[in-house]
Amino acid sequence: MFTYIDSIQDLDFLNKELLQKNFLGVDTEFRRTSKENMKLGLLQVNDDEEIYLIDTILIQEPREHCSFLFSESVTKIFHSCKEDIDAIHSWSGGILVNLFDTQLAEAFLGGNYSIGYQQLVEQRLGVSLDKNETRSNWIRRPLSDSQLNYAATDVEFLVYLFLEQREILKDSKKLEWLNEELRLLISKAFCASSNTETLKSKLDKSEENLLLNKFNEIVINISNKENINPTLFFSKKNQRDFIRACVNEGHKEASSNLSKWRKDLIHDPLKNILEGY
Repeated sequence: MFTYIDSIQDLDFLNKELLQKNFLGVDTEFRRTSKENMKLGLLQVNDDEEIYLIDTILIQEPREHCSFLFSESVTKIFHSCKEDIDAIHSWSGGILVNLFDTQLAEAFLGGNYSIGYQQLVEQRLGVSLDKNETRSNWIRRPLSDSQLNYAATDVEFLVYLFLEQREILKDSKKLEWLNEELRLLISKAFCASSNTETLKSKLDKSEENLLLNKFNEIVINISNKENINPTLFFSKKNQRDFIRACVNEGHKEASSNLSKWRKDLIHDPLKNILEGY
């Protein structure tokens, strides 16, 4: 069951209610034709009591009436939030704060780095979800009953996942790691810099491969010890780029762009393998 919100008056009333909540499950349906061309088609919200489907096609200028999304006091729970951040920004012009991401949380708990929402719900909660409307047209109106029910299901279990994962992250002292990673993700999403040039190595190929092999061993050992997904910790591409930056610019400068949790974990072993470079 869900409540459909299709007017600015209803959104204003809902916004006041949602600002009183501690946490909300949130998802989006959108159309993206390019990196810059993004249109939000539907915004789904679960306040742990009721699910709301906000028609962002009919409500095109939400202004202050969606301030719950940008409140520091309300935790917004997503699954794989990167495109959701862009979609909400394209509709509201705002930048989200205080997020929780169940996909990232699972990777911090040693799970699959790119696990889908349906798979995670089945794995953690034992519930199988319908995937039939994944590629629907969310811009065209009216939306079908099948689309609306699918959209509601996409936020139905986010709060359950959040409550379970948050406790495990607290117990393992990784909750702040997740928070750091999400703040970094948001910062990069709206950073003015668009430089994607691959850094060239000052080492010859055999020297670089030797250093990369040593660093990869560090990544694997730390990932096993801390029970975090190694791709989340340092993907192979990020390992290469980081080692090149360390050799070219120095360890301290290269580490300045890392999240604190990642920097702290690699600091000592990295110094050992970089001696002489």
